[in-house]
Amino acid sequence: MPTSLLLSISVKYWQDFQDTLAKVMDANIYIFDVNGGSFSLFSLPVELCQEVNKGRVLRDEKCISFYKSTLDSLEDKDMLTCPYGLKLCAYRLGTYAQKIGFLVVTPTRLTTLVGREEENTFATKAHSIYRTINEVLQAILEKNLLGLRRLELNSIYEISRLMTSIVELDKVLDLITNSLIIIYQAELCFVGLREGDKIRVAQAKGEHGHLLIGKEWPLVQPLIEQVFSKVEPSFLSLEELRTLPGLTGVEVAPETEILVYPLWTALGAVGLLGIVAPVSLDDNSSRNLQIYANFAAVALANATLIHRLEREAETDFLTGLLNKRALRNLLVTELERTTRYGTPLSVIFLDIDDFKAYNDTFGHVAGDVVLQKTAEIIKNSIRIVDTACRYGGEEFVIILPGTKGEGAARVAERIRKSIETYPFPHRQVTASLGVASAKKNDSVDSLFARADQACYQAKRQGKNRLCLNPS
Repeated sequence: MPTSLLLSISVKYWQDFQDTLAKVMDANIYIFDVNGGSFSLFSLPVELCQEVNKGRVLRDEKCISFYKSTLDSLEDKDMLTCPYGLKLCAYRLGTYAQKIGFLVVTPTRLTTLVGREEENTFATKAHSIYRTINEVLQAILEKNLLGLRRLELNSIYEISRLMTSIVELDKVLDLITNSLIIIYQAELCFVGLREGDKIRVAQAKGEHGHLLIGKEWPLVQPLIEQVFSKVEPSFLSLEELRTLPGLTGVEVAPETEILVYPLWTALGAVGLLGIVAPVSLDDNSSRNLQIYANFAAVALANATLIHRLEREAETDFLTGLLNKRALRNLLVTELERTTRYGTPLSVIFLDIDDFKAYNDTFGHVAGDVVLQKTAEIIKNSIRIVDTACRYGGEEFVIILPGTKGEGAARVAERIRKSIETYPFPHRQVTASLGVASAKKNDSVDSLFARADQACYQAKRQGKNRLCLNPS
């Protein structure tokens, strides 16, 4: 038996799981062995820790001395402050009979946690992380050292408890796949989400996982149809798995089982869960996996619904572009990036000329057609990294990261010409455009105001033209 029980665990797979848990909980996680040595890397880039330790490995002498003395005297758990002022929660992992190591949880930002409510919130989050990590570690060690799986259900329960409390879809997907990889030492794990009449692989981890992400399989594909014809998992051969489009080159170890679970809820099928795991799965493990799949289905249904509602709340129904609220949030982020890295940023403000007269003369349905087609012209005229938004009424805004005023003006002119020459019903449609580039200390309102001012200037000069806001 190794001196440190943690040596029985694959650090490679553990780091992915630990990083996912840290991302889900928005907290940094350190794991130490029983001798106080670092087991894994810091999970999240805490700027203070990165700066002091020059990376994700604990190497600062003051930090090392602090953790060794603290962990040596730790009986169960404690809330402490590191030498550099970072609050942390420390826990002893394992049981009194079997000590595994130590867990340290810190906020992702330097904070003193001065308020009682803030401190209690952090302590609750840290305790939830501790419960999850402790159960998962004990289950893995029991399997590795004794060949037993009695504690597996406890670890699945803790993971499932977290899963069903998360609303961010990407975090749910990461937690599902990484936890299965670490608990079952799976060779491959993937989650497909139902999108209309097809399944799209939204996340995959393990060997060949990169080959699966983004793959789409019609629900009428024979193997997918077979999976959703029942509520129990389908045990597949490698040859059957290879019948799925895009998976003809997938290889798996000979002594493995390929299981695909249909993810059902009361509202219907939300997707599927696939796992390629060692053939040693017994009845208890199979039953535990089914419980896990049931929790995963509920978690994905909740997160997918919230994701869709958030997307709809940020999207203009008529044009499919982002709306004004989403635009402001996005521009705040882009301005912060511009301030931090000094990269250029430009905004185009577009107003359809005489739109009210067009609406009054030809009706609102005709007016809607003009708005929809204008949105389409804008989308076809910009890059993937650019963002188009409907600002309100007949006004549109385009955000162009990494673009100076002259480059934005060329884009604006391309859009203006496309609108002018498009054969709209009833009569020609034109637009006036204003371009403004971000300045130092610009706010969302000040940048908008200058782009709007340039657009107003284009209107005053005769419409169907663009103007650059003077820098």
